[in-house]
Formats: sequence, structure tokens, C-alpha cells
Amino acid sequence: MAWHFDPKTGSPFWQELGKKLAFDPRKDVRTVEDLSLFPNVVDELRNVRVEDLVPRGYGSIDALPTPPVVGESGGTTGSPKRVFVLPDVREQSWAWYHHRLVEHGIATGDNWLGVMPAGPHMAGILAQDTALRFRSIFFTLDLDPRWAKLVTARGAVGELKEYVNHLVNQIEWILQSQDIRVMVITPPLIEAVCQREHLVDLINAKVNTIIYGGTSMDEDTRHLLRTEVFPQVNFVSIFGSTMIFCAMPERPGAPAGESPVFDPPSPFSMFSVVDPATGQNVAHGERGQVVTHHITRNLFLPNNLDRDTGIRHPHRLGYPGDAVSEIKPVQEFGDATVIEGVY
Repeated sequence: MAWHFDPKTGSPFWQELGKKLAFDPRKDVRTVEDLSLFPNVVDELRNVRVEDLVPRGYGSIDALPTPPVVGESGGTTGSPKRVFVLPDVREQSWAWYHHRLVEHGIATGDNWLGVMPAGPHMAGILAQDTALRFRSIFFTLDLDPRWAKLVTARGAVGELKEYVNHLVNQIEWILQSQDIRVMVITPPLIEAVCQREHLVDLINAKVNTIIYGGTSMDEDTRHLLRTEVFPQVNFVSIFGSTMIFCAMPERPGAPAGESPVFDPPSPFSMFSVVDPATGQNVAHGERGQVVTHHITRNLFLPNNLDRDTGIRHPHRLGYPGDAVSEIKPVQEFGDATVIEGVY
């Protein structure tokens, strides 16, 4: 609070917004629950200049060691929102993610195939950077999730099938010729791959780990894929959000048949799971709407009501905030219908 609301170190965005608050963040915010005092400002990220989000404590933009890396949301609930990351927080977040995947047995030197969006989407950037941390060759393809969502929204089923077929063709070309050990992919594209029996055989022969995320997967599908379709492949579910600059692998060591649980890197990225009607935390084991908080030197984005619901759990390490499981998107969010598409 001191960093982001001191005029010498805080960003122009928060300095201006702070003048309108009915409380003093430096005095009144002491707990995770106190973050609910803040308004949800993420919709303003659709239009605010990135330069106005950078804290003055880093110095002028042209004096930074490297420019901010800008990431955009998928555009599921409207025009994209933009956030950024600087080298210190990028290293912190990416290292945390790498260590969590090590817990799942991913090995150094295994080639990766990233079936994830790149461009402005941090998911693709994270996948490539993480492969480099594992000293692995990274292969990827062209994937535009926004186009797939537009096609879905207008009901062009045939066109969407053609686009998915185009994506699966690219996956096949790489798997046929390269020694892929790790695949990062979305649930709808896993299901599309399964329509080609020879591709299923290729994956079973070559791939050790499938990391999946971006859209939800129900437990029946997860169980079928793990036990019958890809019985020798390690499945690792990921839950993430551009608005907290974080992707969370599922809690390691979960018993078969149980839903994956996601523990955020608290206190830098945290969850609350609340009753949307009251804003109060639901009980552990109950479903509520996910609220995300991002608190780093780079960026302060508290009290963001997410488009997903989940089951509330205590954090496995006893850290502040909640862990979540059984993630499901709401059908409508604000004035927009939620369309997951291929990502």
C-alpha cells in the first residue's frame, strides 16, 4: 500500500484514483479481506495508457532496463484488457511457475509443443519462456482464440470446425516429425485431437506430460482422458489469469478421481471465493465466484470479480487467501455472454 499510494512511487493511475477513495489504503488496508474496500477497476484497463500504470518508483519509462512487456486478456467478456510486467516481477512469477512444474516431474531437455495463443496473450509467452527454463526446444503454431470466439458467437459451426481442423493439422505436422515430450494445450483442442486415432497413438508413443488450461474441463472428460485415452501420460491442469499475471499448476499428489486444486502464489497473487450477492467469503467446500488480487511492485489490481466460479479451499501452505477447485465459467458476465471457444 505504501509503494502504490505514495506520490513518489505510485503510478499515475492509482494516484488519481486514490483521490476518490473514501478510505486511506496506507492506514486502512491490513488484511486480504480489506482489499474488498477497493473498487474493481479492471474494466478501465481496456483503455488506460500502459505508461499510466507503471509506478513512478521505477523511474521514467525510457530509463527502464527493458520496456514493459504488455499482455492482453482473451477478450472473452469484451474488448481486451491490458496489463504489463517488468523484469523483476516477470522473473519472480515465471520462476514460481517453473518450480511448480518441477514438482510434477517435468524434466530438463524435453521438447515442448505449445498449442496456445501467442501474440498479446501471456499464456503463449509463459509456455515458451518456461520451456527455455527447462532448456528445452519449443515448437508452436498459429492460434488466434479471438477469431474462434467471433466465429462461435455468430453460430458459424462449419467455419469453426474448419478452423479447429486447421489447428489440428499443425499439431500433426509437428508430432509426426519431432520428439515432443511436453504438450501445452487447451481442453477443446485435446478433444479435437482425439478425433484422429493416429494422433492419439502418436501422443501415447511420444508425450510424457500434457499441460492443459485456458478453458474448463469437466471431471468425467478428465477421467476418461487420463485412464482410457492417454493412460501413460501425466496430466497437469492449469488455472490462470492475465489479470493476476499468474498461471497455477494443480496441487501435486492429488488422489485419482479428485478435482484438481489450485494454490496461488500468495501474497503476490491471491484468491477470494465469495457469494456474489453479498461479497462475503463462502464456507470452505462451498462454491462461490472467484475474486482475484494482484499485488506486486509492478501492478496493483485488487478485488477483481472473475468470470469463473469455484470451490473454496484453504491454501495448502497456509498462506493468505484461498485455493480453488472445480473451476466453471459463468454464462454471462457484466453485459457479455461468456464464450470460451478454443481458449
